Amino acid sequence: MSDAQAYDDQIQREPPTVDVIIACHSTARPLARAVASVLDGNANAASVTVVAHNIAVDELRAVLPHAHASQVRWLSLNDWTHSPANPYNYGTAGSTSEWVSLLGSDDYLQPGAVADWLSVAADSDAVITRLMHDTGVVVKTPPVRPFHQGLRDAVSDRLYYRSAPLGLMRREFLEAHDLRWDADLTSGGDLRLSTMLWSSGRVVTQTMGPGYVIGADAGDRVTMRLAPLDDELSHVDRAWGEHGWARRIKLGQRDALATKYLRIHIFGAAYYRAAANCWTAEDRLTLSRATALILRRAPRADRALSIADRSLLVAALDTTTPDHVISRLALARRRFYTLAALIPRDLSQIFNREAPLRFMASSALVR
Repeated sequence: MSDAQAYDDQIQREPPTVDVIIACHSTARPLARAVASVLDGNANAASVTVVAHNIAVDELRAVLPHAHASQVRWLSLNDWTHSPANPYNYGTAGSTSEWVSLLGSDDYLQPGAVADWLSVAADSDAVITRLMHDTGVVVKTPPVRPFHQGLRDAVSDRLYYRSAPLGLMRREFLEAHDLRWDADLTSGGDLRLSTMLWSSGRVVTQTMGPGYVIGADAGDRVTMRLAPLDDELSHVDRAWGEHGWARRIKLGQRDALATKYLRIHIFGAAYYRAAANCWTAEDRLTLSRATALILRRAPRADRALSIADRSLLVAALDTTTPDHVISRLALARRRFYTLAALIPRDLSQIFNREAPLRFMASSALVR
């Protein structure tokens, strides 16, 4: 009996509590580190499924120590795409565990992370993990209410600012609500899944303890490339178009989600193109259309934005604004401790949870 068959038999007898799913498309990725972080650092709480994405299983198996390779459940998927969406969907669909957890092949878990997630999971549908870079810098999302305990609220705890569904997801909840990655999108394939999970599921957050580490040593990391803006913002129409999935969430949730879309996706796209000085006429048209679409569906989304944010918003809507002006505004709004970045245009919104002062204070308290 092969190692893979033996492990499959074990799964059928006693499904693991947590199935950590890793998608990998190259032997150059530090897969061995990712797998070891689960099997050595979280062995009592989780098992590992590796989806060999457009690469032979034997090639990936060879980069692991035999003791680890024999414990992995191996799946093969050849779809000739570069997106992690299909392999994550494939791995999740093939799981029999109570919980699934996604792990990038160039990332890793800190020892004891999975057990810590389970300790706070209770009867929730998802646990949002602490997230940090391998430099030790903590990712300050989501900026939750700092002194609240128990289940989180998508709006009050600003959960939409965590787009990546990292941590734990209850498999039965995903299946019951048909939640999966949108594999046909070039960018943002995880946004519908995470948004609907945070909106309708019972969610808790891990506020301390070992968590998920983003590795920086994979030179071919797909998600870090600057894509054409039309591709990068293709998810906007999917969410906010005439039949967009954002219509399925409550009005207050929709406003909060739209504010996040403006801050992260619209302003983020403008910032990175300003920093690279690479605007095109097509980019400007895409930015204007995407911004207008979001505001059409959620016209109150800009009410708590800062003066600097509003200036960039107006410029983004107007394709006649010179490129150097929109670049200057995109860079200026990142100077977060100026009055223009701290004060909302509408002073009545100064204590709104999405306004800069409360938002930044909550972000600063994320550990």
